[in-house]
Amino acid sequence: MPLSLANAASAEDSIEIRSLLESSGLPTSDLASARPEFVVVREHGRVVAAGALQRFGSTALLRSVTVAEDRRGSGLGRAIVLELERLAREARIERLILLTETAAGFFARHGYQVIERSVAPADVQGSEEFRSLCPASATCMAKVLDRPYNVLFLCTGNSARSIIAEALINHWGRGKFRGFSAGSHPTGAVHPIALELLRRMKVPTDGLRSKSWDEFAAPGALHLDFVFTVCDTAAGEGCPYWPGQPMTAHWGLPDPPAVEGAETDKWLAFRSTFQALDNRIKIFTSLPLTSLDRIKLQERLDAIGKTAPPEAP
Repeated sequence: MPLSLANAASAEDSIEIRSLLESSGLPTSDLASARPEFVVVREHGRVVAAGALQRFGSTALLRSVTVAEDRRGSGLGRAIVLELERLAREARIERLILLTETAAGFFARHGYQVIERSVAPADVQGSEEFRSLCPASATCMAKVLDRPYNVLFLCTGNSARSIIAEALINHWGRGKFRGFSAGSHPTGAVHPIALELLRRMKVPTDGLRSKSWDEFAAPGALHLDFVFTVCDTAAGEGCPYWPGQPMTAHWGLPDPPAVEGAETDKWLAFRSTFQALDNRIKIFTSLPLTSLDRIKLQERLDAIGKTAPPEAP
């Protein structure tokens, strides 16, 4: 069946969401004032599941999660909750709080724990959902979200390899990883073939820019969990060194902008770089990071850097 999960923004979405919530016995009177951010699942153009975040700084109220009666038990509620958690992580929300009268077991299976209503932040308690729309008998639950891992890719010019890696990890990381890139001697511009290739491969390119690694070394800069160099030491290219405590590994690749010749040759070089990084990043994002000690994890990171790119078809 054709299903699609998406952010809700249109007036048509709002009408369908309100109707779905009312049919499920969930409150709707504060939707205009609270302006929660909804995601929906559509099936054959019809909204069959919905849920929303109502933000309060680093905390958010997870609310209005519902599935059409004829589609319950099909996993759509889980899909909505996972998507809302992904969006919350991207927005750097640290904790989700909810009220439920009938679904405490469902949320418990997704890692939510029962808390006293009185320990919720004051601004959450001041919401209409807390003050009046949900009865005192509703169960209050909360979940602390894991902080995403910050990953920095370094090369010399920060115009191609590290840019492609940044885009790919943000694409495949799905909120668990946040990618960044920088160069020791940045060119100041992203290579146009790199941008066009990413677009053709349906990888988002918003915010990509060539920049110095000094941005990440300044006092108060972002905490980094992993730093990977993707420069080509085999070709005699100097690689920047990253001081500090993040896990590091070398994932060297030839520099595609250095390829001379016909336009076809240049595109082949960029495609090879994309394929190699795509393969390595998929392996990296699937690692069981929490169950590997530092030594084992370092071995796995080093091994990924030696992974040969997949052969072109």
